[in-house]
Amino acid sequence: MEGVKKTRGCQFFSLKVGLVLAIVFIFGGAFYYNHHVILYRNQLNLLVSYLYDEVSPNQVGAVYQRMLNVDSDYRERIKNDLEPAMISRYQYYANLYMLRKIEYEEYLQYEQVIEPLFFSNDEVIETIGQVEKYYQSQRAYLKGFSLQQQGLIEEAIDSYQEVMFNDEYYYELAKIQRRECIQSIKNQYLTEAHQYYEQKKYIEAIRRLDYLTQTDQDELVNALKWYYESEFYVEAIKTVDDFLAKDELASAISYLQQISDSFGTQYAETLELKRSEISLQRMKRRDKVMSKYASKIQVNLNTESSQQIISYNGIPLQATTSFNVISFATNTFTTVKKEVDESVEEEQVEQYINVMPLLVTNSELTSATMSILLGYYSEFLNDFEQVDIYAENQLLYSFDIDSTQKRQVWIDECVIEWSEVELSTQAVYELLNEVQATTSLSIVFRGPLMNHSFELELVENATLLMMAEIYQSINK
Repeated sequence: MEGVKKTRGCQFFSLKVGLVLAIVFIFGGAFYYNHHVILYRNQLNLLVSYLYDEVSPNQVGAVYQRMLNVDSDYRERIKNDLEPAMISRYQYYANLYMLRKIEYEEYLQYEQVIEPLFFSNDEVIETIGQVEKYYQSQRAYLKGFSLQQQGLIEEAIDSYQEVMFNDEYYYELAKIQRRECIQSIKNQYLTEAHQYYEQKKYIEAIRRLDYLTQTDQDELVNALKWYYESEFYVEAIKTVDDFLAKDELASAISYLQQISDSFGTQYAETLELKRSEISLQRMKRRDKVMSKYASKIQVNLNTESSQQIISYNGIPLQATTSFNVISFATNTFTTVKKEVDESVEEEQVEQYINVMPLLVTNSELTSATMSILLGYYSEFLNDFEQVDIYAENQLLYSFDIDSTQKRQVWIDECVIEWSEVELSTQAVYELLNEVQATTSLSIVFRGPLMNHSFELELVENATLLMMAEIYQSINK
């Protein structure tokens, strides 16, 4: 009996010791957790809060560096954990903004702290980029709403369409406002489209309907657009045929290029084929005229502009890879003589020409401009300011000469004075008609002290006619 009591006493003692040890362990663990975990977390959070809330953005960097070296039992842990803790706090507020729980201005104060410190951190870079997308989405909605209030419905719809799908808050608002805009503009555009159609202004009519089909899928609008396109196609073919009847191939090509965007695929492909056929006809016409004058022209490349220069081949050019207009003009007015009747006096036979045309084309010879060099080779410097061209003693053209565009080249005791004038398309055609109608053309160089007058002779008339015909074959 006594042995049993001793055994029970030992067991009870062991139980009490175990219970005491358990209590000590629990309280010791709690104390350790409180001292080394909770206390550290609180200290770390205090540092993060201090950096975000108490320190101005321009001082954050310096304060952050001091905190890394703070005299603390947790200095090494702080060095490792302060950066991710700050980034985590920043990302928390970034997410709040993207969920539209806080305003952009509140978020921005956290970005202004974090970006200078960790501008190369991938997480920070990615988060800033995401926030920027949401910010632009917000701006797109606010801009669209402002435009809608001003009555600028088209612009408002365009702005609402820039709101991101992931931006649920503003996307839903934009969808509602966009629907209102479409409804308000639909009747207006349908009315305008019908009015333009009645006036045969098909491009404007189709443009109105095209806008509606892009913003709202309506079968009735699509059907109406298809009908307008079919009507426009018929009219377009008639217009092209009218150009072809007048041999205005360039006008037909230009017209087809202008209207091509107004048609759907089924018509656009047909019109493009038509344009290619006309372009081929135009090239054949050009090549025919070029062949006609092949023995009288030379084609040189201007390497600086990748343009081709078509000029009279009676003028020697320097052996160079690029056309030089100064060299060309100098040779023109000192080597090419007028061809006059043999009965005139000898000194007139030695008269050099005063007019020389040339063409500047693109590399494909599909467009051209025509210039004429106006000048003379004389013993007297006139410093002319105006050049007049007469046909049958009637003033045909008058050119005011820009002093910056005029050239004067002295050769021994004589001087070449010349300037280059670019002609409009209308002027080229008028000149072509005059040259074909009469051979009595004259030119007057008017200066402050004297005037120089010259009759245009055979070579000048012939080159003017030749270049005008080539110009017409390329451009018409």
